Amino acid sequence: MLRRYRWLLFGAAAGAFAVGFLLTLAALAPVPGAPGQAAEPAAPAGDDAPCSDYSGTFVGVHDGRVAVFEGAPGGCRRLVETHPISVQELPAFQAAELERGIEFSGHDELFQILEGLTAP
Repeated sequence: MLRRYRWLLFGAAAGAFAVGFLLTLAALAPVPGAPGQAAEPAAPAGDDAPCSDYSGTFVGVHDGRVAVFEGAPGGCRRLVETHPISVQELPAFQAAELERGIEFSGHDELFQILEGLTAP
């Protein structure tokens, strides 16, 4: 009978771990913007020809807020999402870096960039 309770305890611990893991993943998932703040594609840089290649991703500025773009800083780009971080509230060196564009290659790197902007 003791073995039965041991397996029951092990199963409950494994289930609690799985639930905690799934809740953490859900908390880290990007949250869509409010209906009135739908992301619109940014105008292509340079000539009026539409861009066909949006390779790369970077963090930049859109309407005074921190935004994530597909494409290259200073080149063709498409707005992916905006964040509620106001560029005016950031130190001058961070605002300048955002204006130039901060390239990243994955969600982990994006998370680190955004955390660095919001850290005290």
